[in-house]
Amino acid sequence: MTLEESMERFWKTEELTVCDSYSLEERHCEQVYQSTTSRDENGRYIVRLPKKADFDAMLGDSKNNALRRYDQLERRLDRDLKLKEEYHAFMKEYLSLGHMRLVETDDGTKHPTYYLPHHPVMKEDSTTTKVRVVFDGSARTSTGFSLNEAPVVQDDLLSLILRFRTYPVALVGDIAKMYRQVQVHPEDRSLQRILFRFSNGTPVQIYELLTVTYGLAPSSYLATRTLQQLTTDEGDAYPMAGPSLRKNFYVDDYIGGANSVEEAVQLRIELSDLLSKGGFELRKWTSNRLEVLQGLEHNQIGTHRC
Repeated sequence: MTLEESMERFWKTEELTVCDSYSLEERHCEQVYQSTTSRDENGRYIVRLPKKADFDAMLGDSKNNALRRYDQLERRLDRDLKLKEEYHAFMKEYLSLGHMRLVETDDGTKHPTYYLPHHPVMKEDSTTTKVRVVFDGSARTSTGFSLNEAPVVQDDLLSLILRFRTYPVALVGDIAKMYRQVQVHPEDRSLQRILFRFSNGTPVQIYELLTVTYGLAPSSYLATRTLQQLTTDEGDAYPMAGPSLRKNFYVDDYIGGANSVEEAVQLRIELSDLLSKGGFELRKWTSNRLEVLQGLEHNQIGTHRC
């Protein structure tokens, strides 16, 4: 090997390279998000569901399976009237908050449709909702296709916990109904249809979910990516909250802190203000220092201290 070849090999070894850890599908999701996301007059984000290029050709019939699953759900609810009451209360709230709307049976939509089966998940330790309705984006259509494919964009939980342990003053919070604060573009809402009725004596009706939805794999990506976008759009005005919002969230949980009580209070105020710009509400605040929580309403404070 000549001297020139040795030197060339040395410089190639020492050369810094940028490693792109995203897959082709993840890069596609990011491109879709950047090129299609918008905000409404109140600052809330409107997103498109990431879809493959041949999505329309792959999408088969989903209504028959959703109807079969709904029949099974109704029989289960009729056997457990307490569960039925809580399930219906959840759906009534969903409707009253404007997170879903009733659709006429024959609305003539030109967009692809996908019907999501749904089922209850019980959280007995929850201080808010004991029963949550989860929508099954993994349900296969007649062509064997489902909606559930998307990347993750937040730091892993281990990184957050290790960083959390470095703060003398801990601060933890939770975004209320995080997914449902992000709206889905009108052209994609037909992919979030469900079958439901509030009375067994009435016909089963069609509803569309208008926001990012529990149970779809893209939902975590869309919601967490929106937090990052909020930081990009509004974070410069919040010197403490901007970087913290980008680094210290795991899905809807804020896990962070500060070096002093005064800094933690300022961080809490900035985070609440910054998140409100995108329609998000932080609640269930907890800390290892009670002074950090002074001035908060009772319903804004979590039940456990750090």
